[in-house]
Amino acid sequence: MIEPVGVGAVGLGGFGQFALAALTKAPEVRLVAVYDEEAERTAKVAARHGAAPCGSYEELLAHPGVEVVYLATPPAHHGPAAIAALERGRHVWVEKPLATSLAEAEAMARLASSRRLRVGVDYVLRYNPMYRLARFLGEAGFLGQLRHLSLENDAADDHLPPDHWFWDAGVSGGILVEHGVHFFDIAAYLSGAEGEWESSQAWVRPRRRLVDRVVALVRFGDVPATFYHGFDKPRRIERAEFRLAYDVGYVTVKGWMPSALELEALVDETGLSRLQEVAGRMALDCGAGRSAPVRVELDLAEPYQGGEQRILGRELERRVTHRVRLAVESIDGKETTYARAIEAAVADFARAVREPEHTPEVTLEQALSSLRLALAASRGAAIREPSSDAGA
Repeated sequence: MIEPVGVGAVGLGGFGQFALAALTKAPEVRLVAVYDEEAERTAKVAARHGAAPCGSYEELLAHPGVEVVYLATPPAHHGPAAIAALERGRHVWVEKPLATSLAEAEAMARLASSRRLRVGVDYVLRYNPMYRLARFLGEAGFLGQLRHLSLENDAADDHLPPDHWFWDAGVSGGILVEHGVHFFDIAAYLSGAEGEWESSQAWVRPRRRLVDRVVALVRFGDVPATFYHGFDKPRRIERAEFRLAYDVGYVTVKGWMPSALELEALVDETGLSRLQEVAGRMALDCGAGRSAPVRVELDLAEPYQGGEQRILGRELERRVTHRVRLAVESIDGKETTYARAIEAAVADFARAVREPEHTPEVTLEQALSSLRLALAASRGAAIREPSSDAGA
């Protein structure tokens, strides 16, 4: 076990406090100081975690125990706050996005490199067990080549009043930057290639003139990917699915913070053996030495004999023995899954701080790549005005 890294946390709103509850479970870190613009909130959170309450950001940066600054502020603050921390010799771990401008992000990278400091982004999806399993299934080879990625994210907006900073692109960066950057990164993780933006569109909500729906077409190597985000649903029916289409099967990861995965495929004996190994697992890897308990069901839906074993696709003949369905479900709820991913992510970053030779799951180069893609998609989006009868 490494010596705990001293963390100073900035931004103590609802999400910031949720993240701190997860972060402080990691023995690799120690929360030493906190700061929020609301002094009363700062005092309460500091007392809850036994940390020093700071009256200003400058005071937190000056605290002798702070080695890493954790930023859970609105996105427009990330760049300036991170640059200030790096100039004071502090490592930085920041909520997504890395920044809202490429100039700020690249300035962060230059500073980090020149001062041998670490900058990390809390891309929790890389530490989610369902996405890690999806990558394993793709890399195992029995599904053939990845041919298409498709995200449908129907998110809730009942917790986002019209005056929330989320809707202000000057603060959030817009949906494709504030939220979409997560999925651009995970698509690169799953495909093994950097994304290149092709086209995007954005729809304006009538009256309030808020952009609440966006779609982007991106290419990851030879793999086309479509990303849809709509922030217009009641929380009770929000839904997200990330679908991966391979030569002989489909993998669907369910939930924006996934708690389930489904696979349907045509497999040979080798593929069946790999899936039976997965079906025997009681837990899945989350990274950084963490794991999550799961339930797994493998259904050998349809066996094939003789000539039925021959299939043809893309003019290539294959032999298969079964049509199978795999269903994986997290035993824990969404919040526990989310918290565990945060814990694993900060533990991985802390190790990178203590051990310069360690390459974390999320590198600064990967964070820059996904931000470039998100900014290009956001800037290039064609705005679609509502029709006169489009409703509220």
